[in-house]
Amino acid sequence: MTAYIPTLLGCLLLGVPVLLLAWIAFRRERKLLLVAVAVIVVGLGYLATTRMPEGIAKLVLGKQI
Repeated sequence: MTAYIPTLLGCLLLGVPVLLLAWIAFRRERKLLLVAVAVIVVGLGYLATTRMPEGIAKLVLGKQI
């Protein structure tokens, strides 16, 4: 279970700002917001299969995660 913590932190560090920007841009257009959220979730799922979120979490939060 502890092996997933850097991956989850990296996905949160990538996903939260992008979701916030999507909400700001598309808050009046609900359908576009839902499509944007779906694309973001699929993109984060793809990135979670690579080692990129772990690297971002270590870069942002420090080497000791």
